[in-house]
Amino acid sequence: MTARADPAQTKDAEASPDFAATLASLEETVRRLESGQLGLEDSVVLFQQGMELARRAQAQLQDAQQKVSILLGSEETPVPMVRDEEP
Repeated sequence: MTARADPAQTKDAEASPDFAATLASLEETVRRLESGQLGLEDSVVLFQQGMELARRAQAQLQDAQQKVSILLGSEETPVPMVRDEEP
């Protein structure tokens, strides 16, 4: 029996790139803006796109932080696992 993904989740996953892709796009946008090769209008449009990418990255980080907090439960910070010392 195969598991079927929730169509709403699948649509969200396709519409929203992962954090690494968002960050790569943001870095490319910054590189292009810093190149100084764009006109004013193009720079403004690219800046707006960069701001949207920054907001998306922030939301993705907040989502990940919330998921970690839920997984940790009442613990506020992760506790590293300590291996037993061998005699």
